[in-house]
Amino acid sequence: MAQKRFQAGSVRLRKDVRPPYWEGFYREDIINEEGQKVRRRRSVYLGTEKELSEKAARQKLGVILEPINSGSSRPRKMMTFRGFIQKYRTLKLVNKKGTTVHGYETNIRAHYLPEFGPMQLSEITPEAVQQFINQKASEGKAVQTLRNLKWGLSSIFVAAVKYGYISSNPARNADLPPEGIKEEPELPTGNQLSLLINRLEEPIATATWLIAVTSIRPEEIAFKWKDLNAEKRELKIVRAVNQGELHTPKYHRMNRPIRLTEADVERLLALKERVNGQEEDWMFPNRIKNGSIMKSGPIWHETLLARRIQPVARELGLPHITWRLLRHWGATQMVEASTPIKAVQQRLGHSRPNTVLIYYARVLDKSADSAASLVSGQLSGAPATAEAETSIISSDLPLVGSAVAASLPRQSL
Repeated sequence: MAQKRFQAGSVRLRKDVRPPYWEGFYREDIINEEGQKVRRRRSVYLGTEKELSEKAARQKLGVILEPINSGSSRPRKMMTFRGFIQKYRTLKLVNKKGTTVHGYETNIRAHYLPEFGPMQLSEITPEAVQQFINQKASEGKAVQTLRNLKWGLSSIFVAAVKYGYISSNPARNADLPPEGIKEEPELPTGNQLSLLINRLEEPIATATWLIAVTSIRPEEIAFKWKDLNAEKRELKIVRAVNQGELHTPKYHRMNRPIRLTEADVERLLALKERVNGQEEDWMFPNRIKNGSIMKSGPIWHETLLARRIQPVARELGLPHITWRLLRHWGATQMVEASTPIKAVQQRLGHSRPNTVLIYYARVLDKSADSAASLVSGQLSGAPATAEAETSIISSDLPLVGSAVAASLPRQSL
């Protein structure tokens, strides 16, 4: 049996750059692009002269060489990050929905490739990923943006591990900065939204109204007239659209029904009659630039908001209107009216009901006043006597059983 080759590697101090840093060298078996096993000399950044002594640099290199010397590491496939992105597009992104692909491609072009493009996948370390996250944070990126960057990068590395190009995911344990102070955008009132909708032209006015009253995602506006069941007062969501490309909706349930009121149905039927809509026609069709010929496809919500809706909202002095804000407004109205959370969840198209309460519903002034009055009222007026205090506390205990409350000693109350 051939004896395992042990190597200690070597280090040198690079003084030709600023700041000077320690560079380590060792040899590693790799599989080249032709599938052949070859032995290559590798160099690795260990740290700056200020951070590490020579002894510490050698110790850090020893940690890197440990799996090689123990024989636990397998020869790695040589592939640059840029080269693997091409494979990732054909192996993974091709199976994702349009909205997901758009988000990934934006981050790939703007963030991942400029940072990691020419690097070998095997050379991208957890430290390099952390430096990338920290750099984006220093540029003022929001924590949610950093979270998306980490998740997207981790997904790419998970695929690289799956297909044998690296042995571990360097983005898995990257740290994110704490959430900063963030002010919630102001919710519009019902009167403000009515004022906005009345100022918009048709069919944009009805499209905006429909997204507001149904709380659907903007990409789910890809309705055909056949999706409307006037008798049942239901509008079924069967498709979504992004940048003109149709795909299935995000919600796990296909053909999600949205219940309408009689007045809602009448408004939609009035629009159908006005445009002489047929069952297979788009409810809100897209138009080409001259505005006279209908293009085959639903309206593009991406351009509709910035070009047609937000300018009118600014003229009226309304809060900054976004599609997400309309969903927050709808969720808040339903929760404030004590609508069953399951009904709110289905209307918004969430897979979990707690998403509504955590991310969408706000507390309106009326509920905030009610909460303040309830708590403050307990301490207003004359101080409560011991008997009254016991009575107040005991009256709150039937939630755990009146018999249990009666058995508790006074100290525990």
